[in-house]
Amino acid sequence: HLTLHRSQEERPAQPLKYVAYNIHINGTYHCSVRFSDLHKLHEKLKREFGAGALEKFPPKNFRYMPPEECVERRYYLQKWLQKVAQQPLICNGTTFQTFLLNAQKEVQKGPEEEVELDVYLANGKRIKVDIMSTDQTEDVLETVAGFIELPTAMTYFFGLYLVDDIDGKVVIRKLQDFESPFISLMRAEPHQKIQLRKAYYNIQLDQLLWNNPIALNLLYIEAITELKNGHIQPTPDAQAQLDQYRSERDRKAFLELIRSQPGYGFVNFGSATTNWPEENASMIVTLGNPGNNKAAIVLWDKTSNKPHEFLVQRMRCWRTYTVEEGVEMEFEYLMDVDENNKPKMQWIKLLSEQTIHCAMCLQFMVEEMLRIAKKQPIKV
Repeated sequence: HLTLHRSQEERPAQPLKYVAYNIHINGTYHCSVRFSDLHKLHEKLKREFGAGALEKFPPKNFRYMPPEECVERRYYLQKWLQKVAQQPLICNGTTFQTFLLNAQKEVQKGPEEEVELDVYLANGKRIKVDIMSTDQTEDVLETVAGFIELPTAMTYFFGLYLVDDIDGKVVIRKLQDFESPFISLMRAEPHQKIQLRKAYYNIQLDQLLWNNPIALNLLYIEAITELKNGHIQPTPDAQAQLDQYRSERDRKAFLELIRSQPGYGFVNFGSATTNWPEENASMIVTLGNPGNNKAAIVLWDKTSNKPHEFLVQRMRCWRTYTVEEGVEMEFEYLMDVDENNKPKMQWIKLLSEQTIHCAMCLQFMVEEMLRIAKKQPIKV
């Protein structure tokens, strides 16, 4: 979700001045860029992917335009940027990712230097890693994995996440490779932290990690944290057995049992206002993939605790957009077929503080489903 926010006048050295456009990614300020920066990027992408893959770029103006005259230009730049964001081949490519990373470094305006970064595990344990201040997310993840002796082949089953506090109850977003975790943390709220968490959705993949004690322990402590946060709801009998396994320190048996309990493997996005089953319904939103073609968004009625399940395989498309109250997400869903075997589609809308994170997780989950179907590795 890329948006081009307000522009402002910059005066790095008199009498020079220019207008900078603020790029927000997934609801968070990322960088400020000039029109000429975006134009150079457009030319590079055009050579790489062809003009047909891009929105028409607004024309140059050979005189200085103050911010109040840039409203129309910003509108067309926003359209261009959104067209790029809608194409995974472009926005996940090296050219675009490098542009975003370098733009974030430029805004930081500090020298590249050795720094110490705090990364938290799901149980609140802090580890300190030595990195460069401009290292991108994948480099930092590999450094963290090496520090805790997680095997290289298992590194990308995990990811670095910005969380609201070390308990990890509220996950803000997954850090992307076009950003520096150190710079992103510097701009975050003081109470926010970086946490190492599971980065896949299909719980059938759990078993690929169980034979390694480091990976097994990471899954174990995250499951305990989710249990404490109320995101997993075991039956009374299962809870008693889980307590027994914990006392015996039998991590594998604990995970084998808890993965069959309601809520395991589902990301909890908290409260949302939806239009299902009626307008302005108040729901708890979760998303997960227990396997066996059951990947779904589940809306839980806050009064009756009744679940409303929407299978990902029956979604035609989804999108996010800005409304007065925040960012809204909607997906078009196949509800049923009529007597003439014609599909009955309906748009389901969600509005919450974590709308963008929900949309990101849905995108990651679908990409994972396609990758598994093609029998591709977790990291190419």
